This record gives sequence, structure tokens and C-alpha cells, in this order.
Amino acid sequence: MSSESSVAVQPQAFQHQPHDGDCACPIHRNRQQDPFTAPLGLPFSNHVHVESIPQQWAVDIYDEHHGYMGGSDLHNANFTHHGLFYQNNLTGAITWRYPPFSLKKLHFDTDGELMPQPYTESDFEKLPPEMEYQARDLFEDISEGDVGESVVLEGDKFAEANRICIGVKMANLASCSLAASQETFVDSEACPDSVEYLITFVRADFEGSMIKALRTKGWQCLGWSIPKQASNRDYKAIRDRYKWVFACPVETVREQAMLSDWR
Repeated sequence: MSSESSVAVQPQAFQHQPHDGDCACPIHRNRQQDPFTAPLGLPFSNHVHVESIPQQWAVDIYDEHHGYMGGSDLHNANFTHHGLFYQNNLTGAITWRYPPFSLKKLHFDTDGELMPQPYTESDFEKLPPEMEYQARDLFEDISEGDVGESVVLEGDKFAEANRICIGVKMANLASCSLAASQETFVDSEACPDSVEYLITFVRADFEGSMIKALRTKGWQCLGWSIPKQASNRDYKAIRDRYKWVFACPVETVREQAMLSDWR
């Protein structure tokens, strides 16, 4: 993203905004101290679980703690909201919803495996310098000749992890929680039978454990999304940023890294 709005700004933590001591969200209200968190290196995944929460809880958490997207403009096309719990204490939220597109082209290699989109030299040159290097590292060796088949799917074949937000400071909690959430979601009645792929968008200026976790849980980085403001919605600065596009076949969700891999 070469405009001023696309200059990389490193988040302090994955989509996390610390509270100022007077937070009324469901994580912190009526508490005298923050929920207990595990230090880096201590195994914790056995104490992480997710469960459905009311939309208003999710809205309040996003309003107080999401780094760049509040909850007041949360889209109505949601499947479910998951509360993220550590030692039975609420620590964050994830929202699953219909994706923001009606059609999506996917590419598969000659073995039938999901693969990234092939890009041209012109595509790379249009990227801002801080993103071009990483994009080339990820996609420059992929060509049209690697594609065995391309398929255009309707939006109802996808479910998007739309908001992922942690309201406490705890390394790797977001990635572990997403792993638990995706397994819970695809096994629940909230996931439509038509859904074949999970999809999510990660800010291109973000580097951290979430991206590594997506890969270990079978998510494939397909490429990047082009910044575009929605013509029928209020201006949002986040829509001026490029994002990496990750997708995961629903059928492989349980074939991926175990939750015990997180610590």
C-alpha cells in the first residue's frame, strides 16, 4: 500500500489496544485486576477454549481493544461470535461472517492443492516498496505454468474470520485461539453446509505469530487484496491498506497442527 496511509506501522500486539484502567468491556468490567496470562514459553493451550458469546459482548470488546476496527460498525452478515477464554476467563473475541465478495477465484496446482495467485512483474512494481520485497519473496517463483486449474466460487462457499481481537497482553494467545475457534466453528451449526473454505485478511504491515500460526494450521497465503473504500459505507483508514489473503479448506481443518504446539 505508496500513499501516506499505507506506510507500515508495526502494531504492538496483534490487533490489540491496551485498556486505560477504566474499561467497561466484558473482559475487564467488574474486575479488580486483569485476567491471568501465561508468560512466553509456558505451555498454555490446554487451558484455552472458545464458546459463543452475544454480539454485544463482541462489539464492546472490539470497541475497547481492537487496534483499528471498532465494533459499532460490525457487519450484520455474521455467522457467530466466539469468546476466547484462558483458564475460563474471557480474553478476546473472534467473529465469523460471510466474506465481503460475491465471487472469488481460486487456483490449484497440478496435484489439486490450493496455491497462490500467479503475479506479473507489473503487479509487483505497483506495490509500495515496503511490501514489494516480501511479496516477491512469497510469490515471484509462482507462474501461470504452475496452475493446474482455476475455479471461480461464489461467496457462500467461504466463511471469513472477520475480527480477531485479544484484550490482554499474552504472546501467541491470538494464534492459539484462532486455531481453537476454526475447529469449533466448522463443527457447529453456525457454519453453513455450503462453506468449503475459511478465509481471512491480515494487514500487510503486520508481522508476527499470527501469520506463522495460519501457515501451521493449513492456511495458504493466496496473495494480496487491493485497497478499496466501500462506496456505500463510511470511510475507514484500514480500507486504504493492502492485506494478505489467507484461505484454508474446511476439509483439512482437523489435519493441521495440534493446539499443544502453542506455548
